[in-house]
Amino acid sequence: MVQGDPARPWRDAWADALYSEGGFYRRPEGPAGHFRTAVHAAPGELAAAVARLAAECGCSAVVDVGTGRGELLRALLALPGHSLALHGVEIADRPPELPPEIAWSRTAPRVPDALVVAWELLDVVPCAILEVDEEGAVRVVLVDAAGRESLGPPADPADLAWCTSWWPLQEREPGDRVEIGRWRDTQWASLVGGVAVAGGGVLLAVDYGHHRHGRPPEGSLSGFRAGRAVPPRPDGTTDVTAHVALDAIAAAGEASGATATLLTRQDVALRALGATSAELLDPGSLGGFGWLLQAVDRPLPASVVAAQQERDRERDRERPVRP
Repeated sequence: MVQGDPARPWRDAWADALYSEGGFYRRPEGPAGHFRTAVHAAPGELAAAVARLAAECGCSAVVDVGTGRGELLRALLALPGHSLALHGVEIADRPPELPPEIAWSRTAPRVPDALVVAWELLDVVPCAILEVDEEGAVRVVLVDAAGRESLGPPADPADLAWCTSWWPLQEREPGDRVEIGRWRDTQWASLVGGVAVAGGGVLLAVDYGHHRHGRPPEGSLSGFRAGRAVPPRPDGTTDVTAHVALDAIAAAGEASGATATLLTRQDVALRALGATSAELLDPGSLGGFGWLLQAVDRPLPASVVAAQQERDRERDRERPVRP
């Protein structure tokens, strides 16, 4: 998009801004030039945790979908005694300096016995944005290249059907917004289906997210540029992101062949896998990200399952007892 482009649905503008030729995720500096993730905070420690996760699940390969410039895979390759097959999936071209041991493609391969990782991927899968107008009607939010918004036509029936299941609008108020996650559901379902076709494996989605009874009434659409949170602007210079409906993603995975599901939090999971970095385990920062683990004919990681069960017991003990 360029200055002066007409307003259009957020999902279309968002997709072009991030993924078209010259879009944000094709820029030379890559995502690491604009924001910090767990792999940038403690690459060696995170890689060791991922390797332990793969071992517990009986996986012999790691497929990193939305790999950026391959930072996690490079850290895995550098681990002592490394033996995992490594494959990065990214819309950008293969970095010229990437070690030859790491495979690269633009679509996810079907690799037997793989741990498929989507680390902060689904939050940048574009959503349709809807808003309740002054009359209570649900309308599509339009945006121009400068980030100026306006209300457009009535919502698509398919989007309203997704809301019925995952983001109810019964008590909507003017100005309330919804971020429609059905394209994210489809992308995750495709990854789970690919693992099923390959004969089984385990998938991990890591993202900031929410659940049906805790959706943000004003939405969560935001932007990041050069290490700072900025207003979302679909002009190719800014990352555009929104929190993920993790329960909807989980249901999509189960419908596509997942045989076991675990929803937990990053600090709980990484501590169980041996991480000690304060930044990785901070529940108010990176540690607060959600983890969705789904297995297809494989076991879920016993250490993470046990850690989440203990967390659930602690919460039960902390609940007040009614007289």
